[in-house]
Amino acid sequence: MTPPVILLVDDEESIISSLKGCLEDEGLIVLTAPDGIKAVDIIKSRPIDIVFLDIWLPEMDGLETLKIIKDFNNAIDVVIMTGHGSVNTAVQAVKDGAFDFLEKPFSLDRVIDIIRKLTENLQVVQSTGGAQARPAVQNDKFLTGNDHSIVKINESIKKIALTNDNVLLRGEAGTGKDFVARLIHSGSDRMSHHIQKFYCAFHDSEELESSLFGNKKGEDGVLSEESVLVSAKQSTLFLDSIDTLPFKIQERLAAILGSVAKQDAGVRVIASVTTNVGSRAGEPKFSKVLVSCFQHTIDIPSLRNRRGDIPLLLDMFVSYFCMDYGVREKVFDDGALEMLVNCDWPGNVKELKNLVEKLIVSVPTSNISIHDIPLSVRDDMQYSMARYYERYATMAEAEDAWKKNYLLYHLRKNEKNIATTARELKIDRKSLEQDIRRYGIILTTDRKSGKKFQRTLKRSMVLSGTGLHSGDKTGIILTPLPPDSGIIFGDISSGDTIPADIDHVFSTGFATSLQGSGSVARTIEHFLATLHAYRITNLMVKINKEVPIMDGSAADFCKMIEDAGIEEQDVMLEEIVIDKKYLIGKVGKTSKYIIVEPADKLSIHYNLRYPKPVGHQEYNFVMSDENSFREEIAPARTFGFVKDIEALEKQGLASGGRLNNFILIDDEKIVNTELRFPDEFVRHKILDIMGDLYLLGRPIRGKITANMTGHTENVKLVRMLRDEL
Repeated sequence: MTPPVILLVDDEESIISSLKGCLEDEGLIVLTAPDGIKAVDIIKSRPIDIVFLDIWLPEMDGLETLKIIKDFNNAIDVVIMTGHGSVNTAVQAVKDGAFDFLEKPFSLDRVIDIIRKLTENLQVVQSTGGAQARPAVQNDKFLTGNDHSIVKINESIKKIALTNDNVLLRGEAGTGKDFVARLIHSGSDRMSHHIQKFYCAFHDSEELESSLFGNKKGEDGVLSEESVLVSAKQSTLFLDSIDTLPFKIQERLAAILGSVAKQDAGVRVIASVTTNVGSRAGEPKFSKVLVSCFQHTIDIPSLRNRRGDIPLLLDMFVSYFCMDYGVREKVFDDGALEMLVNCDWPGNVKELKNLVEKLIVSVPTSNISIHDIPLSVRDDMQYSMARYYERYATMAEAEDAWKKNYLLYHLRKNEKNIATTARELKIDRKSLEQDIRRYGIILTTDRKSGKKFQRTLKRSMVLSGTGLHSGDKTGIILTPLPPDSGIIFGDISSGDTIPADIDHVFSTGFATSLQGSGSVARTIEHFLATLHAYRITNLMVKINKEVPIMDGSAADFCKMIEDAGIEEQDVMLEEIVIDKKYLIGKVGKTSKYIIVEPADKLSIHYNLRYPKPVGHQEYNFVMSDENSFREEIAPARTFGFVKDIEALEKQGLASGGRLNNFILIDDEKIVNTELRFPDEFVRHKILDIMGDLYLLGRPIRGKITANMTGHTENVKLVRMLRDEL
């Protein structure tokens, strides 16, 4: 049996290189990817048996990547790896289809044991022709489709099969090149012998020499008995991804195919080339001499170029999988069918087939609607209705929010040309203009006018760390959201979400924390302060119950936002403008109070009075732009007193406090670090206020004066403003 093909997905190079080397020493075929997006690209372009997948990945987190992998091909076994996980994360990963869960650091023996178990499962499947020896999904005589290109290919297959000529197949991943190879073989006089398949992309030069020719340094045109070209004699050899062969080996293979030795071997070669999206099929990436060895070339079209065949393919796959799984016949309603026909299908027919299998198994009703289509498919079309159903009270509100963002997407794509958008959506121009006015969509924006717009990030970002109060390893994954989504905290383990608003605050003791129906988001103030300063209004923030403390400041969060880039959205942002004076507490030199009153911009004046060595500190911060926040406030770190440590421990707090993420103070001095500012303590108090204020969901314009306040007073002020404004 061919060894399984393993894909390692991790952004830590040391883990990738060491694990790859160890597995290759075991004779396994190993590919690698540094993030989820590249991993999905690899999986859609070549066969993969087992994936070892890290949870905390840049661009797209591991659980989201797992769902996309399973949507594309449920037969791929996925093992989750993480050094920042929990039991809940493991459970969620298994629920989403993972085979097993590994927590770093793990032993090589454990990895090998998992691979051995999965390999045994693969052997059973292969020896029986698949689980329960399934019949072929497609008709075994021709490609399914009425498109003229498919009709022409079917005609060619019949003619070519009757010859012994070599054939070159070109097309994108998932278009069915291996299926066409089997059709040619099954229609030939070689059909009594099994077709043999060789993956060119999965071997290094030495292995290729040995496998293809059977001798490492033999002469061109000479084969030994170990060569696959000899072992496949009287049959058909399918060379997958022949364009990945080194040029020297291509030339030697060309000499073999063009020599008398080819006749001696008696083998027929069918080879495939994977063309990229947008590339021309007439531009091969290999030797012209090798190309000349193939008497016939078949170009297989992508699924998006024959959309009319999608309903026919859907009917075929539905009938097959319903029969295979023993369930009653299911149908796609008009909305779901329209979505699937309009999808670009980067994985082509293979991706469509795997999606149908997943839907047949998972949808309990006989009718498959748009709401049953996985997020990965809907995200290909730039929107995800499920996000709206989770956040709105009624279906009408959800549909309204979806339609607004659907129109925004198409208007942006067409450079805000109303006529073009109306034609594309097949709606009347006047109706489109009415919807634009109804939703308040901005078509012509003058950025110099001083108007402010909603913001999100240009791309997803990942940062890992430790929770200050829980002490657990955690992280933060940021994902852009459409306009009017708000800031939403998500639990990476359970998938539950909590809006970052004042109604969900459940604790203000030593930190501000939110609680939803099934999850919590703790210590959110430093991160919310950063979003406040950068005016980020729409964002999904996935965490493991607590935002990581990092170095005790917001400096890392600023860098994270700037690395991701800020995207202004085509919807106006209304700041919260303070119209009168509001007061929490009683004004006095030693009392706690916080005041907010009208002003042209946000400013915060804080008075801090502690015993020495802190003493009296006072700072006035004017929020001119994000740079002022990044330089003056963000670097200020969390602080605490030695005398309070015992009390915190009794409450189960500050378990993640370390000498490098917390300023520790005793009765006489700073114990563990040098201050970044002489008045770092008061600046950190301003950082906390900015974070708590953002529970209003929008930037605030007003002057704030605070004296000795903490999270409790800040939250009381936010509730007052929410009720009054």
